Amino acid sequence: MSCTIRPCTVKDCKVIMQLIKEIAIVYNVSPAGIKVNLEALQEDGFGARPQFDCYVAELPPGQKSKKGESIVGYVLSTFTYSAWKGRNLYVDNLYVLPEFRGQQIGKRLIAKAAEVAVSQGCVQLHMHVASWKASEKSFLARRGGEDLTVKEGWTLFHFEDAALQRLAAESKF
Repeated sequence: MSCTIRPCTVKDCKVIMQLIKEIAIVYNVSPAGIKVNLEALQEDGFGARPQFDCYVAELPPGQKSKKGESIVGYVLSTFTYSAWKGRNLYVDNLYVLPEFRGQQIGKRLIAKAAEVAVSQGCVQLHMHVASWKASEKSFLARRGGEDLTVKEGWTLFHFEDAALQRLAAESKF
């Protein structure tokens, strides 16, 4: 498939937001569970202090997806830091519309993320994949990714909403 991998622009955020909603359906997240809106996505990606980096896969002029869009995939990432290793890139989302899968677009998007990571002095690229997503885990393993749950026994924790608020309140003691 002929497509261009290019940096996301603020104008692309509307389509990225639609793709985020599609991913949520796959993970059984209700629309109310999506806390990011278009305005936040635009501010967080293109405001005074950008919080993420994003690249899109765009079809050539005149070609469109079934829904009429020229953007058929994206990779969204942010930089993190490891006290042991230094700079890292964390890929939050890598998504390609189902009708365009199997055409090397995902491979090109993850390769772009890796290129950005290397150019920024990162020594690792991290990404979480749901345990039930065997094809995605295989996709990453074929590219040299290691499953740290299997290899090192790591368990991912997160603090969300009320738990985060309670934890933050403990800093006042």
